[in-house]
Amino acid sequence: MNFTEYLQQKKYSVKTVATYGFYITRFLSWLESENLSPESFTYTDLLEYMRDCQEKGITSRTVNNMLGIIRHYCNYLTSEKKRSDNPAAGVFIKGLVRKLPSGLLNFEDLEELYKQYSIQLNVERSKKILFGLMVYQGISVAELMRVTAQDIKLKEGKIKIRGTKRTSERILSLNANQMISIQQYLAENKFKEGALFTELTKTKNSKRNINNRVRYMLLQLKQLNDKVTSAKQIRSSVITHWLSRNNLRQVQYMAGHKYVSSTQRYQVNNLDDLKNELQQHHPMS
Repeated sequence: MNFTEYLQQKKYSVKTVATYGFYITRFLSWLESENLSPESFTYTDLLEYMRDCQEKGITSRTVNNMLGIIRHYCNYLTSEKKRSDNPAAGVFIKGLVRKLPSGLLNFEDLEELYKQYSIQLNVERSKKILFGLMVYQGISVAELMRVTAQDIKLKEGKIKIRGTKRTSERILSLNANQMISIQQYLAENKFKEGALFTELTKTKNSKRNINNRVRYMLLQLKQLNDKVTSAKQIRSSVITHWLSRNNLRQVQYMAGHKYVSSTQRYQVNNLDDLKNELQQHHPMS
């Protein structure tokens, strides 16, 4: 089995397999230029490769991503019994700048925005439901594309949010403010199969259609509150609000984060520390 087949067996996407292959080919070329082999290079050799990349102007974040790919490659070699160790295990570039949640909205403002949205602008019910899912369930645009009528359990007051490549599946409670609109929407439209908000369009490119819906919805919301900027801003605001009322692991589940570190980024009491980290950024240590 070669590395490509190994990645395919692990269910990586075609794009990811191609990207990993590109960077491993670059790494193997470097090993060859240094008279080293994939089966015998050491931790010290790996550090030298990292320095060589940085001297060529490759950013620290890219080098860190490359290290992750090399870890996968070493795992592949181990699975093929070509190595007994993984010299890339535990090797990371320190001091990488992490993106900070910024321009957050108060949850009270979001709730008021939700209440005023359909009243003042007379929007169609589907858009109000879309916005409600963003406000009360912190759902992302990618997840909105996956919601089906079967995912909504009105009797239980629950909704199942299907996972994506970046998020985990979870079941969350619906807010009382959402229930009537959702109930009427389901009654008016006889859904069989397919996504709840893309099925109505009957277009082949439903993903682009729902992106356009959300984009137009954000423009409408901005008329009511000029602080609104994006769907990501709304989701970040919701997660930050959750953290003020729930523990970290609960919010990790609610947000669908696969790693708790993703949730920790939104902790308000950590933002000052993260800003200091930005100021003290250094490439590698």
